[in-house]
Amino acid sequence: MKVFSLIISCWGTVLLFSCENKTKNYLVKKWDCVQVENLSPLDKSFISKEDSAVAVKMEAALTTLSWTFNNDNTYYCSTFGNRKTVLGTYEITEDEKTLILSPFSKNTINEYAITSLSAIELTLTSTATTVPLVLHFSPH
Repeated sequence: MKVFSLIISCWGTVLLFSCENKTKNYLVKKWDCVQVENLSPLDKSFISKEDSAVAVKMEAALTTLSWTFNNDNTYYCSTFGNRKTVLGTYEITEDEKTLILSPFSKNTINEYAITSLSAIELTLTSTATTVPLVLHFSPH
């Protein structure tokens, strides 16, 4: 009976730790931004042609970004050509629903709701703006 209890106990521990690391296991890789939503305000009647041009340029710039998440909880952001632009650390909240990025420059901490995460897609929604920016990524 003690052996059976020990096996059940070990199995429960294995299941607990495998579920706990599932989000991080999916996240750890290089992700390319493939789509950006909500870059411009919802009420487009007040947007000038210049604002629209800036939004198009910003979207083009954002879709050249790649984010690489490492096992040691560091990350870096790179642009087209693999030029590293931001380095820092990341953490996933205990409920595995929020990704917190803290750049080494300490100038800002960004929080994103993890909308979807699997082996083939990552979707993050910014939490700091009234109109949330939605970033769609695919693995590199």
